[in-house]
Amino acid sequence: MTNSFKLALTVLVLMLAVAVLSRFMDWMNLPSDAWFWGGVVGALLLVVAVPSVLTAVWRGEHRLR
Repeated sequence: MTNSFKLALTVLVLMLAVAVLSRFMDWMNLPSDAWFWGGVVGALLLVVAVPSVLTAVWRGEHRLR
């Protein structure tokens, strides 16, 4: 992958992560404990998933064939 493609993919991943994080924050503001904890779990999932995806993009471990 070229660096410009990696950069574009990084920007796309970050923009999607911000949109999903916004949804999780909306869930945390609902008047139910289940929605609150669902938002917390989702936000923590993003903390793990986004850096993992970005690491895979920049290391080039996966190949599109």
